[in-house]
Amino acid sequence: MTDAEFDRAVELVAKREKDGLKIIYDAYAKRIYQVIYGIVKNPHDSQDLTADLFMKLWDDPSSYRSGNGHKRYLTVMAKNLALDFLRKAGRQSFEIDAGEKEYVIPDGGDVEKDVTEKMSFTRALEYLNPNQRRVVDMHIGMEMTLREISEALDMPMGTVSWNYRSAIQKLKKIYKGG
Repeated sequence: MTDAEFDRAVELVAKREKDGLKIIYDAYAKRIYQVIYGIVKNPHDSQDLTADLFMKLWDDPSSYRSGNGHKRYLTVMAKNLALDFLRKAGRQSFEIDAGEKEYVIPDGGDVEKDVTEKMSFTRALEYLNPNQRRVVDMHIGMEMTLREISEALDMPMGTVSWNYRSAIQKLKKIYKGG
């Protein structure tokens, strides 16, 4: 979805037209869920928080400022919801543990192929440090640009770029080594 398409959908939401919210939901629900799940590590809480994000967008579409990048806006909003939830729950750790597996929402299709591809990708990510893993997941999984990731994580562009480049080099070595 382009920024212009997102802007049009938000305009519909501002007019209280549910189609606008549906368009945004269809395009980003899985990505938002994955961002939230990466932080809270609980499928049920992640589903609730994903729904909360869309309710917040419905209740206050004016919180989105056109021209600032809608992917960044949604990612920051999801991250903040998840972190607020953890703070309220009194949890200590916000990092993804190396032993954690990604929860995947099934979407039909060739399930066996999807599972083996996701298992391989998840297994490969286990070899990366948390910063590298986060950057790769956001760049590849969420299709965010390195600049958007830099803004969303409040991390210098050079650091994001270095983490991504290092991660890809490490994954290439792992892949070549079998």
